Amino acid sequence: MFLYARGVGPDYIAALEAFARATIAAYRQGLSLDRLKLELIANRKLTGNAALDANLAFDPEELGVRDLWLRLIYLTLELAGEAPPGEPLASPDPSADETGVEMLVEGVIRAHRDGYTLDSFKFELAFEGRQIEDPEQAALFSQWLRIIFMCLQLREEDNLEADDQNV
Repeated sequence: MFLYARGVGPDYIAALEAFARATIAAYRQGLSLDRLKLELIANRKLTGNAALDANLAFDPEELGVRDLWLRLIYLTLELAGEAPPGEPLASPDPSADETGVEMLVEGVIRAHRDGYTLDSFKFELAFEGRQIEDPEQAALFSQWLRIIFMCLQLREEDNLEADDQNV
């Protein structure tokens, strides 16, 4: 609820960026999405204190959120043209994805290629009347857009750095 009241701040952006960078690195190192999820569960840090370990463990809802974040980043990289590690996540018909995540990622990639930023894309959606009334759902949708745009921006930065190193 804190995020809804105060908005996105630098600590939130930094944490999300660290998550995105680590996920991009895992993708590029060849870890499939399923393998990455297993690695995260298997390598969970345990303190030896049962109460503390229970508090540090993700509940099923938090695991679902992280799974979606990972899927957003993997789909973004795949649909932006990077070869997927393992089986492709994207389907031949993105409209067949009942969650709508593939179509969302494709739409954001198109918007990014057309020069939109996160803020200008959100403004465009609002201008077109495509807003979500429920504040919690709107915050989640905004978060998903942020993750996809951030992934695309980090990918661009990596490509620019690689180009600079090759000069």
